[in-house]
Amino acid sequence: MRYQFYREHKYVSAALNDLERLIAKTDFREESGLTKVAEEFSALAQMLKSHAQYEDESLHSLLKKKNSPVYLHVEQDHIHQEEQLAEVQSLIDQVGSARTNEEKIALGYKLYLTYRKFVGDNLVHLHEEETIILPELQRLYTDKELQEVEAETYRTMTVDEMKEMLQHLFPYMNPSDKEAFLRDISELEPAKYSILKERLSDLLDKGELHNLHVAAF
Repeated sequence: MRYQFYREHKYVSAALNDLERLIAKTDFREESGLTKVAEEFSALAQMLKSHAQYEDESLHSLLKKKNSPVYLHVEQDHIHQEEQLAEVQSLIDQVGSARTNEEKIALGYKLYLTYRKFVGDNLVHLHEEETIILPELQRLYTDKELQEVEAETYRTMTVDEMKEMLQHLFPYMNPSDKEAFLRDISELEPAKYSILKERLSDLLDKGELHNLHVAAF
């Protein structure tokens, strides 16, 4: 199987939908409800911005080097995403400054509709990255060249940071996804992996640990 990016989209998709469900059931008349939504949205927005920056700088730059224009639409999506995130934040602020419960309920519903549309647009965006951008990268580059994109990320990460990243991602992934992440770390940063593998019981179940032992990495 060819080298893949975007496995983390499983986590991104789940995070988007988790917040949609939270907004859907929040009583915006209660300050605690709005505070929870605001905190969760702030964390999500920061994650999405960082993810988009990584893709623009690390993946789309590869396409630019080969004069492939397929990334252009996706980068426009990233710009539009910034605008949508600002719109959602504005609605959160409006709910917070509303004077009556009726206003809070009405604005909360508008917030839900706006965020739900954002989720729908973002899921289409993720789909296009995996079905258009990824095949183009695989066509233009070898697996080894693609793996090197991740090398710089792992060079700058500590073992604790790697473990924290995997703790966030692994609950949303199947065993082959998990093995792909661990294989990358073991091949690109073997010294760090030798430490990380002693902590894998916190990340994998017994069956997955056994399969990793059989795979010998």
